[in-house]
Amino acid sequence: MFNWLRDKLKCIRPVSSWMVTISGEAIVTTDGQGTERQLPIVDLKRVVVATDDSGPWGDDVVFLLYSDGSEPVGIFPLEADGCQDFVDWLSTLDGYKDREMAKAMSSTEVARFAVFSAES
Repeated sequence: MFNWLRDKLKCIRPVSSWMVTISGEAIVTTDGQGTERQLPIVDLKRVVVATDDSGPWGDDVVFLLYSDGSEPVGIFPLEADGCQDFVDWLSTLDGYKDREMAKAMSSTEVARFAVFSAES
């Protein structure tokens, strides 16, 4: 189910070259190849944490940022530079689901957890 995501992360190393920052009014993500994407904070609708069964040796936790579309507009692994700062920021927003984040962080299966949904 998440093979496309696993393949994308495997071909781009190291995961430490991935970054996420909150810059002004946007969330900025940079993938392992240096491609930068910006998502205006006002357009953030959902954050999903995708997990797989490759841990603890593989990169098994990935954050997916969504606006209105069905495809993520930002992707970064747990090991990305700035991830903890992003999670700290996200946890202050209305619509953040701490229980779902806890489930995601302890998951050892292929699963998705909706950790944030914007209030409509």
